[in-house]
Amino acid sequence: MAKPVLGYLDFRVLAEPIRYLLYYKNVQFEDKRYQRDGTWDKEKSTFGFDFPSLPYYIDGKVKLTQSITILRYLAKKFDLEGTCEMERVRVALAEQQIWDFYMAFVHAVVKPGTEKREEYLKKVPDSFKLLEAFIGSHKYMVGDNLTYVDFMGYELLDFNILLSRDILDGFPILKAYHERIRNLPELQDYFNSSTYKKWPIFKPPAAWGSSGEMPQ
Repeated sequence: MAKPVLGYLDFRVLAEPIRYLLYYKNVQFEDKRYQRDGTWDKEKSTFGFDFPSLPYYIDGKVKLTQSITILRYLAKKFDLEGTCEMERVRVALAEQQIWDFYMAFVHAVVKPGTEKREEYLKKVPDSFKLLEAFIGSHKYMVGDNLTYVDFMGYELLDFNILLSRDILDGFPILKAYHERIRNLPELQDYFNSSTYKKWPIFKPPAAWGSSGEMPQ
């Protein structure tokens, strides 16, 4: 049987939480990373997608696009969508909140100028307080069982740390949570491989996160 294929650009952006989930579950897959050479534009109509876009995931007859749709599909397949109805409700809530938070981050950093970034950094503590209260004493985002939103949550926090190294100071729950996901044994081979690229985050011409040296 052919390996599943995850197709995306050679940047973190939307595909990395999917990669984390696949590595966490030890799925043997092809990590197809497109360069900005027009290959995707030539190929995208040949796969049979309903809505051709990146990232995509092909698993036998299953052909999906849209990053969250892919995450939901994989979460259901690998039992990472919550163990009870209440957990699944909290997963859905966390997914939407993390996505809103992520989009606020994107809007703050992709355009030239620092005004939006400064405004974002002033407001972000309020969002962190809500996330800390939501996680509370739990080990993971919605409880003591890891779900797909933990990979989304980790990625969001990691982006913020790259933007401002000390951004989690004063938020011990989030800092511990970020380290807990980062140190999952199942992800260490990937994190320590040449395949993993911490930087850049975005494709050019994003004003921040698409070029230059990775922030220390």
